[in-house]
Amino acid sequence: MVKITIDYDKCDGADCAECVDVCPMEVLIIDGEKIVIQNKEECSLCEVCMDVCPNEAVNVEE
Repeated sequence: MVKITIDYDKCDGADCAECVDVCPMEVLIIDGEKIVIQNKEECSLCEVCMDVCPNEAVNVEE
């Protein structure tokens, strides 16, 4: 099972939402001012969200 975590101490939330924009499976969404994970079982493990996060706040593991 895929494990996706967001380190909210590092995450700038909606102000820095590149991870939401690049996720091809729409697993990450903006909820108010916070980025949240939805339908993590849809994650394709492409790790693009990790690559674009300037704060290294997103982590994807198999």
